[in-house]
Amino acid sequence: MDEHPAAQHESLGLALRHAHLRAARLFAEELRPLDLENHHAGILLHIGVLGLQTQRQLVDSMGVDKSAMVRTLDILEARGLVRREAHPTDRRAHAVVLTDAGRACVERVAAAAARADERMTACFTAEERGLFHSMVARFTCAPDDEQGEAP
Repeated sequence: MDEHPAAQHESLGLALRHAHLRAARLFAEELRPLDLENHHAGILLHIGVLGLQTQRQLVDSMGVDKSAMVRTLDILEARGLVRREAHPTDRRAHAVVLTDAGRACVERVAAAAARADERMTACFTAEERGLFHSMVARFTCAPDDEQGEAP
């Protein structure tokens, strides 16, 4: 396997950090024609998948700072991709919803994400891609109390 020599000796945490940086760079390259940054695309995809979300739900589920979320939503709203409106069941909350332009943009972002995924996993066989994806998904969703437990 054509592996970078340093990758054989780095910790799993460092390898995951390098993987994240590579994934972010490739996704950013695919988003460039859409004039979107990764965090813009992430919010659009999140709302596209989950539907109506409050700002608080977006902050919590995406793990970002509240003020950064507000700034990003301001940008997306100014571009006509999202709209803040009164929440249908909670008068204290604002719902963030996609506009028609936002829904069309989500389709382009999803296509960019698919291209980035293909580029990221080009070093794998089709079977390895599926295995890698399922293992990363399982690792990401594992409860914290499983850390350090033997299989």
